[in-house]
Amino acid sequence: MLLLLIMSPGDQLPEGPKIPGLDKMVHFSLFGGLLFLWNRAVIGNDENIITKRFITNHLVLGVIFAILAEKMQQLVPNRSFDLTDIIANLAGSLMGTVCFYILYKKKSKLV
Repeated sequence: MLLLLIMSPGDQLPEGPKIPGLDKMVHFSLFGGLLFLWNRAVIGNDENIITKRFITNHLVLGVIFAILAEKMQQLVPNRSFDLTDIIANLAGSLMGTVCFYILYKKKSKLV
């Protein structure tokens, strides 16, 4: 789904409300949710797999995807590269990973 949003031409995306910073909040939320769910899907309830190195590897892959997603938009009509979108993507990726790690360590039912 995220890939469809990233690769959709700009004129096919719905016009959202004119709220300052909404675009960045969307980037932050999408990548935060992506990394949280990615960690949840791969790690699941396996007590042996959770390590800081494993989480770090997921975060690095999230960072790479965040940058590539923005670079790929240069190839799509009516879309553009925006450095501040990358920063929002990276911040969301970090937040999703940190939230997952904290909830996992607390043995929350959310993870």
